[in-house]
Amino acid sequence: MKLPVFALFLFSLFGYSQNSKTAIVLDNADNSPLEFVGIYNGKDHTMTNADGRFQFSSSSDSITVYRAGYDKLYTTFKKIKDTIFLNKSVLELNEVTVTNEKTLWQKVGDSVKSNYPIYPYKEIFLLRGVLRYNGEITRIQDIQGKLERRTLLYTNEIDPDKKDFKVELTNMRKVGLVKDENDVYFIFESFHSLFMNLIPVNATGDNFDLTESTFDNGKKININFQSKPTIENEDFSGHYIINTENYAMEQFKMSVVLKNKPFQESGKKIKFRTVSFDKEISLSKSSNTSKYYIASAKYDVKVELTDEEKSFTSFYDISFILTTSDNEGDFDVKKNVSTSKDLFKINHPYDQSYWNAQNQLLLTDEMLDFIKKVQDPSNEFQVRSNIKN
Repeated sequence: MKLPVFALFLFSLFGYSQNSKTAIVLDNADNSPLEFVGIYNGKDHTMTNADGRFQFSSSSDSITVYRAGYDKLYTTFKKIKDTIFLNKSVLELNEVTVTNEKTLWQKVGDSVKSNYPIYPYKEIFLLRGVLRYNGEITRIQDIQGKLERRTLLYTNEIDPDKKDFKVELTNMRKVGLVKDENDVYFIFESFHSLFMNLIPVNATGDNFDLTESTFDNGKKININFQSKPTIENEDFSGHYIINTENYAMEQFKMSVVLKNKPFQESGKKIKFRTVSFDKEISLSKSSNTSKYYIASAKYDVKVELTDEEKSFTSFYDISFILTTSDNEGDFDVKKNVSTSKDLFKINHPYDQSYWNAQNQLLLTDEMLDFIKKVQDPSNEFQVRSNIKN
């Protein structure tokens, strides 16, 4: 029996129907919301915001929920709940050793070229920057675009260069106060400096104490590092997660506290210094290329501000979140923005339809309230924004 054309068309629609879910992810121990949790399958991915919320859409029914340091949750759109609880991974403490073992790092180093793209490639990225002044949001900027990298990691044969990144900006929304109450403009990172900061670094060697443990039935090694007093006025701590099957680094996290750092002059008798910074980088293996790419990354910086008379002390907290997709995609990257320019000074038209549909990184309730407040005509501060209501 020959089916009519319209029936075949309906079947094709049903075959490609999209599943969609909005939910929240919490820590099972204390019910706190978990930010930076990946929700993904073989086709699509998203991540939770600071409220722990996400929206995920996919034509595939399978869902994996994962954040480094927590057990992976495998589920489906049919089974997933509105509230998801994740359990922290149990380290196999009986296997903890204190080590500066170089053989493991030699294996990691020997596997770099087989695990990572040490060659030019392209990807789609979404970048969020949030600035807080004394705890209150003062800027929000979301940027979506195409990125061409010269390499993912730098080796002895590859030195960093100012032209290592090419960006085609395709969508942007930004809103924020230009200056604070002390008439100070906070300079955002550039694309180049931010991408360079979101690269794992080597925190091993004689200046660090290392502790090693395994989890996931021995498939993963967690290496904690802590700087020794030989590194003056700087305290480094963090960890690496190494896959024991291929010696790939799958996650890197580092916190740095800067002690007694001298202030720098910044005109108008203003002085500033960086107090601390944190970075967290998660890498995922592509089923298409068998290479690891930065799936998501977070970079936080705290800056202290004062004047010559020390009549006030203020703190800026800047947070950047990066997520990527379509790694080694087959598309052109037509550079249309400088990678050395202050991100908040970049101009690009606002596309309301894109941001209404965007679900890779939801705005939090606090962010929505801030956008509404600063766009109020009665707001007394100077606002820079490309959002049109």
